[in-house]
Amino acid sequence: MKRALVFASMIAMLAAPALATKASAASPAKSCFPVREIDGWRAADARTIYLRVAQTRYYRLDLGNPCSVLTDKGAHLITQTTGSDLVCTAADWDLGAARDMHGSLPMRCIVKTMTPLSAAEADAIPKEFKPH
Repeated sequence: MKRALVFASMIAMLAAPALATKASAASPAKSCFPVREIDGWRAADARTIYLRVAQTRYYRLDLGNPCSVLTDKGAHLITQTTGSDLVCTAADWDLGAARDMHGSLPMRCIVKTMTPLSAAEADAIPKEFKPH
């Protein structure tokens, strides 16, 4: 009986990493989306952007550098892709922002973290910063 418990414990310990890897591999897929599905954004400040994707999903991008242009009225995001336009993590972003003026130079915005928001978290975004 004691051997059976030890054996079962060993099997559970060996299987746990494989199950965790399988679960973590499935999780990022839910966070991925094509850049073309972004249908709204708002900047809470120079380091925080809220995105609405496919009309029902929300994400928060935290920036590694202040991107002051984001808070200007009439600013727009510039997304550049090479190959696939699928973003799953902060490392997938090539993001910039510019003012809506002729000759305005874009400012690079380095994405530090990309966080998918739950429905409750999206509902908690202050109205003035919630993308629509």
